Amino acid sequence: MSLRIGTFNVWGLPETFGFGDDVSSRMRIIVDRVSRSDLDVLLIQEAWTDEVRETLEGGALAAGFEVAAGSRGSGGLMTLSRRPIRSARFDRFHFRGDPERLAQGEFLGGKGFQTLTIDGDTGPLSLINTHLHARYRRSRPRLNSAVRTAQILQIIGRLSELEGTVVLGGDFNCTLNDPEYEILRSLSGIVELGGGGRHPTLSRTNYYKRNRRGQDKRIDFLFVRCGTGMSFRVADARLFFAEPARIREIDRSLSDHFGFRADLWLESSAAKPVASQWLPPDPRVFDLARHLLEIGRVEADRRERAHFESSAAWVVAGALACGLRRLPTMGRRRFLRGVAGAAAWGALVPAIGFGALARLDSDEKRDAFDEGREILAQLAARPDRGSA
Repeated sequence: MSLRIGTFNVWGLPETFGFGDDVSSRMRIIVDRVSRSDLDVLLIQEAWTDEVRETLEGGALAAGFEVAAGSRGSGGLMTLSRRPIRSARFDRFHFRGDPERLAQGEFLGGKGFQTLTIDGDTGPLSLINTHLHARYRRSRPRLNSAVRTAQILQIIGRLSELEGTVVLGGDFNCTLNDPEYEILRSLSGIVELGGGGRHPTLSRTNYYKRNRRGQDKRIDFLFVRCGTGMSFRVADARLFFAEPARIREIDRSLSDHFGFRADLWLESSAAKPVASQWLPPDPRVFDLARHLLEIGRVEADRRERAHFESSAAWVVAGALACGLRRLPTMGRRRFLRGVAGAAAWGALVPAIGFGALARLDSDEKRDAFDEGREILAQLAARPDRGSA
């Protein structure tokens, strides 16, 4: 079976407040290039708005693709396939980001992963399309890795439930030098299709990243895990949708990412399948994962304490305002008395808000890291130590 597969973050955010740029023009050009491509499958991330999803879906259907696309609650993920799609589901990551960080968008976006089954030449083939959390704390890279580790372990938990060959791809928001990448590679049995750090999908040669200060890097990946009795070959691994397009009289890129694609051949093999030939995970990988999950859980506890303290401070402020309102001198001044009353009621909103953050959001975050530890324990207890 041959499968020409690609992954592409289309940067389909709303243009309001500068989240996206040239969105409508770029989506029309992307649709045209997808329709003229030889791809069998395209994994898409950041199809966030209704306009973006409708444009991409309409163009893909017209070009002969089947489309697995959800609503706004599907994490911005879409999958296009020239092979019949037999099933599709979306799972939201249990770690969602911070609700008070609206500009970051991770909480409202509700990222996760899409699991699909498509028809293959020798039977069904599973696909997973995902988009991991971006920078959670700019100044704390290990906490960023902790968040993505919890999300990766949730994906690995799903991988362990899938039989046969699985292709995994998407925007992982990490490089092959990050610890979460090693955790994913080592504990899942997947093999990366692009030859390591080549093919940077974030690059200063991209029009929308021309002012980028960091080094060029690849954070968009394709992986395969072969089923029993199967082997694979890879060819033509390269960037795609990297050529500029004329938009508003300037040569611009199609997204703030470049796409990545590879040609994958899956074959029956009497020999031991490739995905089972790698060595069992180093115990240090399990220790690394546990350490990162603990960093995340400690941060969830710290946030809970900080939000309870903020809630208590607003309760005290409200109580003081109530007390001022009852002072005899305040009672003779209607305006000041009204201001004190408004301040007392106004303090209730942040008090309730911080209290809810302290309880509900912190519990959700702890649950995400605890679930990661449970999946990790299950992997460590397997005879093959994590090999799927």
